[in-house]
Amino acid sequence: MARRTVTDRDIRVSDVERDQAVSLLAEHFAEGRLTPSEFDQRTTEALSARTRGELDHVMVDLPAVPAGVPAPPAMDATPGSVDRQGSRMAHWRRSSLAPWAIFAVFFVVVWVATGGGYFWPVWPIMGWGLGVAINGVKALTEVGSPPTEHPRQLPGPPPSR
Repeated sequence: MARRTVTDRDIRVSDVERDQAVSLLAEHFAEGRLTPSEFDQRTTEALSARTRGELDHVMVDLPAVPAGVPAPPAMDATPGSVDRQGSRMAHWRRSSLAPWAIFAVFFVVVWVATGGGYFWPVWPIMGWGLGVAINGVKALTEVGSPPTEHPRQLPGPPPSR
């Protein structure tokens, strides 16, 4: 019996890897690289992928890192000069826009699977989308504001009065 060589493409993927792929697809969708139908199809394929090869197939024609993801700050940057808009927008895409887009597609798929009829997904999509849009506007308008930091307490006895 001949032994088969296992390549990197044959290694099984975890739920975390599938979720990361879906998040990356959502970022590409938000950047306009994918149509809604392509996003839906690729999300379905990513969630059902068993191996790295199947997961790589979903991403084959997309760049490794979306253009909207900010590059790390330059080494000679002064402290506190990180591009706040880029990091806040990237955070907004990951924490608000990506889950909204995934669930919007999910709601439409459930609607289609249950026979169509009245397009009820409009209500959760619009309701949640309003919150996502408000968070996006906040991320854009908070560019000049300093990051919120809590004062750090030094270890040791409390200061005397």
